[in-house]
Amino acid sequence: MDALEQNHEEWERIRARADSVANAIFLISGGALSVSISVMVSAKKSGVVSEAASNIATTGWYCLLAAIILFVTLKIHLIGQAFLLHVNSEVADKNNPLFNGLGWFWGVGGFATFVWGLVQLVRAASIVISN
Repeated sequence: MDALEQNHEEWERIRARADSVANAIFLISGGALSVSISVMVSAKKSGVVSEAASNIATTGWYCLLAAIILFVTLKIHLIGQAFLLHVNSEVADKNNPLFNGLGWFWGVGGFATFVWGLVQLVRAASIVISN
């Protein structure tokens, strides 16, 4: 097996892992958004939710939305990088550190906003429960 084939197989494994993480975050974020928004809207109508809890939940929702957007951007980036590897591998090899850095930026940023969004939803729920 030559180096090009080995690099391609390694890149495919990394892409599969990134896809798995992105899909899990899509599932969890989407579920957390839909459930928490419906619960908070109905609780807000009944007057159970304080302004502080509402603001914190809103921050959490925006963070989860940002995580979804960042992971969609990561998936688009990986698809573009795969296309470039097949079309013009010379350019892809020359700019590999830049492309990998962008991928890490989207991935780490998406994961950080995902975690922060969930933390904010837990904080909002704890405020509602403690009142």
